[in-house]
Amino acid sequence: MSRRALFPALAVSLISAAALSACLTPHVKPTLSQAVVEARAAAAAKPAACPSSDVSTISPVEVGFGFDEATVPEAAHKRLAAAAQWLVCNPHVEAVIQPDADRHGDAAHQNDLAQRRGQAVVDALRSLGARDAVIRLLPRGGADPVTAPHLLISAKGRGW
Repeated sequence: MSRRALFPALAVSLISAAALSACLTPHVKPTLSQAVVEARAAAAAKPAACPSSDVSTISPVEVGFGFDEATVPEAAHKRLAAAAQWLVCNPHVEAVIQPDADRHGDAAHQNDLAQRRGQAVVDALRSLGARDAVIRLLPRGGADPVTAPHLLISAKGRGW
């Protein structure tokens, strides 16, 4: 083969090899992890509309705890979720949590239980989206210091 014919033949061979190698490469689409799926869904989700409503439509909120318990009960999550969403939509309104305890044990135990219940409500509100809201946790039996309209949440025992 002459030199003139060798170079074009070599070029055609290289181009053909490169084109065929792409056809032989397997295409794999990896499965997405649950975290990636949730992150994409959250990024694509539209924020919930904030209807204009007065604080009296949601306040007061009662969270009833089991005897000597400081874990937010499942039944109260729906009410706290609504309160958290309202606080997100109304960031200028404060929330006041009035904790209480069961009428058993000494005063130190009752005060401790009340504060743990109140902190559980604060943590639940924060985890439900009310991260920027001003939330005041009163001491057990403390007077409500807020004079402006505000969201009142009572964290106490169920009474039975």
